[in-house]
Amino acid sequence: MSKKVKISIQGNEFLIPSTSIQECSYDNETYVHMRAKLCASIIKQFVKKNFPNLKVWAGSDVYSGGSSVRVEVCNEDGSQVESSIFEKISQWKHILQGGTFNGMIDMYESREDSPTTDKGTPLKYFPSYVFVENKPKWGSPEYWLNQWNELKDNYINVNDFLNQNKTYMTDKEFEKVSNLNLV
Repeated sequence: MSKKVKISIQGNEFLIPSTSIQECSYDNETYVHMRAKLCASIIKQFVKKNFPNLKVWAGSDVYSGGSSVRVEVCNEDGSQVESSIFEKISQWKHILQGGTFNGMIDMYESREDSPTTDKGTPLKYFPSYVFVENKPKWGSPEYWLNQWNELKDNYINVNDFLNQNKTYMTDKEFEKVSNLNLV
């Protein structure tokens, strides 16, 4: 079990695994290795701390050309988050992304700044992309609740909705959604 350490970025405190604190062998510089999984955790911690009534999912992918983070947020009923709140959450895309893709020249351009924690420890090796979406995670009970709220006029009743969408749900998801008060 790894120990956790506190860091602060832009006035926000986060608990991160102590293994994320690295030391460069050639210049003995200590830095925070901002891998995709850590960045996903930081955004999720930010949402849970500042907006405890929101639902948030965060995940990461690592592949041969880089890495990415995907974050979905929504209200408890699956509806979209108010735009001013979503903007505060979306700012982390720019804080934690390693650069941007420039379609005009078909090239990924790495960030040129040198971000640090509030105490001055460098943050290095960010994920290539961070995606923040204002919608529930596909397949979650909140997703199906939102689908019902948006499409209920197209169905005879909630059982009709559930039966037509059951093939898209795992048994566990179907059970959770069936137990929701969709009416």
